[in-house]
Amino acid sequence: MKPPCYARAVLNHWGASVIDIPTSEKEESDLLVHMDGCAMLVEEKTKVDSVAWLGERRDVLARGEVHNTTTPLTRDNRLSGLIKKAASQLDSSSADRPHDFLLLWFTATGLQARPKFDQFIATLYGTTKIIEMGSNGFRTCYFFRNSDFFNCAQSLDGAIVAREENGKLSMKLCLNPLSPRVDDLRRSPIAARFPNALEDPIEAETRGAYVLDADIDRRDEPALLSYLQDKYRTAPLMPFDLGHMNIALHV
Repeated sequence: MKPPCYARAVLNHWGASVIDIPTSEKEESDLLVHMDGCAMLVEEKTKVDSVAWLGERRDVLARGEVHNTTTPLTRDNRLSGLIKKAASQLDSSSADRPHDFLLLWFTATGLQARPKFDQFIATLYGTTKIIEMGSNGFRTCYFFRNSDFFNCAQSLDGAIVAREENGKLSMKLCLNPLSPRVDDLRRSPIAARFPNALEDPIEAETRGAYVLDADIDRRDEPALLSYLQDKYRTAPLMPFDLGHMNIALHV
């Protein structure tokens, strides 16, 4: 069954003009959106719980056992493939359709909506958490891992990342700071719809986040950490990745 078009429902609610882009011989994005003088091409992707995972969960619970799943909140190859596909569709449609911005809309649904929401953002930005020796807490570091916003900088100005839980939709607009149009997007009518839900690494850096903006092999962790330590004048740093655990039991 085809998932609902969350993008259309929300954009219509905001008073935007939403036009379906017809299929053609080439790859196409889903929607052409006009909002307050701004034109956007939008490709929507939806992530649902897999049939295999739901079946396993059902069988475990039926036996009276505890079902648990741990989702690493790091870059995910399957989500990366989804992002690359969307970027290709947006790039194709942008060739002959006037537009201001290219946006991906991703909605996570089902029992794993929250971890998939966070994992998708980590895949866009290549984020990890960083601990500084001798200090309390940790900071987010953008672009520490391979990043799809980096790989698709010309084809993705940003992404609206949403999750649907119990009939409620939570959304965040993630800006791609590597896009040549990011400054315009930051001031755009669509960004104005997210006054308290805007993911912006440039702004986050002013509040203490790290941004790894050097051309260093992302597999060379010592070099990455050394760069961050020099850039931010810190004590030795250590990366670590969070995970989301889902535990269920019939009672």
